[in-house]
Amino acid sequence: MPNSIIIATGSYIPTSRVPNEYFVGRDFYGSDGMKLERSTVDIIQKFQEITCITERRYVTDDLNTSDIAVISAQ
Repeated sequence: MPNSIIIATGSYIPTSRVPNEYFVGRDFYGSDGMKLERSTVDIIQKFQEITCITERRYVTDDLNTSDIAVISAQ
């Protein structure tokens, strides 16, 4: 059986940024589907403390998975 060797890696970081503050004023729900009664600011702060995530990145609608793969490979 032939061996495979990884000689390089690539990545793509989407340009569309959504900071945690975007979610202030939104409703959050538990796994049971019930709305959480804590303030959204408290929920966001706790989530950030646990995960260290301060923003999310999203791919724009004009890109497909194959487009991202090509950009990553380059």
